[in-house]
Amino acid sequence: MKKIAAYPIQTATVLLLRVAAIAGMAMVLAHWTWIWFAPRAGDVAPPASEGHVATDSAYLLFGQPPVASAPAATGMAIRLLGIVAATAGQDGYAVVQLDTKKILAVRKGQELAPGIRLLEVGADHLLLERGGVRETLSLPVSDVNRKGINIVESGIL
Repeated sequence: MKKIAAYPIQTATVLLLRVAAIAGMAMVLAHWTWIWFAPRAGDVAPPASEGHVATDSAYLLFGQPPVASAPAATGMAIRLLGIVAATAGQDGYAVVQLDTKKILAVRKGQELAPGIRLLEVGADHLLLERGGVRETLSLPVSDVNRKGINIVESGIL
């Protein structure tokens, strides 16, 4: 024998309310799951640097890497404080500190101390000659201007 619902409108309404309640609970559960398990802003990887690109592995694919002719670092008490780039008709110069006592501004070709001559002024290093041996003196990494060269027109800093 078949059961006939006594109140079909009431049965349909209850069914509709149950489905709406289950859908609402599913939405709340999904919302809180996304909040709890979403990656935090600190978990995102930092963007790739726009600075120096390592090409050493490419040299292995397409030939031998260039021979490093960089001279050995200086072992003397000379500290590079700053570099002024060359302009039209004038050589660049470097500001160095000798033995934590004396601060000098030296142009290319001049002597810092007896037997120590400045050969080259680079963007972030100096090339020195001491007793016929070439040595390099680099700026500390934190002192290098990462945005490029700043041109000062008036000469007043």
